[in-house]
Amino acid sequence: MLILFIFALFSGCSSNFEKIAESNVNATMKATAEEIGNDLLVAQREGRFESLGEEATRVMRSKYTPENQKKSYEILMGIVGEYKSMEYAETWVTKEKPLLYIFRFKGEFSKNQNAEVRVVLDGKGKLTGFWVKPWRATLQ
Repeated sequence: MLILFIFALFSGCSSNFEKIAESNVNATMKATAEEIGNDLLVAQREGRFESLGEEATRVMRSKYTPENQKKSYEILMGIVGEYKSMEYAETWVTKEKPLLYIFRFKGEFSKNQNAEVRVVLDGKGKLTGFWVKPWRATLQ
């Protein structure tokens, strides 16, 4: 499993999360998550490793530095290859506070077309977690 960056405490068990019905997903947050995930991976594919801005929490900005992005993308390239695209799959939310929204996207990469791009936003719509891992049918 390849983790680009996680700043959220997850037990790895979907029992702490609830899947949101598509009709109840906040369209603005969904679009924000997709834009952030795509923008990060496109920039990294193009060799641009930039500091995160106001779209991310203060802690995320301090941890997911350009240096950490570069290291993560180099590992990612070796495992799944170059980023091509991603398509929205589903949204989950934490059952307990802090309230976190987990947006799952099916990522297409040059070596692996079954990768998950996961973008986690807090209740204010700020990026608080981001990673790429093998695709699983359910949240893990």
